Amino acid sequence: MNEHCDKRQLDEPLSIILRDRIDTLEIRVAFLDDLLDSLNSTVAAQAQQLRDLQDQFKVLYSRMESANKGEGIAIFDAAAEVPPHY
Repeated sequence: MNEHCDKRQLDEPLSIILRDRIDTLEIRVAFLDDLLDSLNSTVAAQAQQLRDLQDQFKVLYSRMESANKGEGIAIFDAAAEVPPHY
C-alpha cells in the first residue's frame, strides 16, 4: 500500500474505508451498465442497417442479372475490346 492509504487507515475505521470502496465500485458498475446498454442499442441498430443493406444488395443484384439476361449484355472482356478511337 502507498503512504496515503496507510495514513487514511489510521484516521478512519475500517468500515468507513470499506464503505467508500464499495460506493466507488457501485458507481463504476452503474457507469458500465449504462455503457453496456448504449453499446447494445448501437449493435442492434447496426445489425438492422446491415440487414437492410443486404436486402438492397439482393434487389440490385437481381435487377442487374435480369437486365443482363434481358438485353443480352455480354461480359466485359478488356482484352477483346477495342477503344473507340481505333
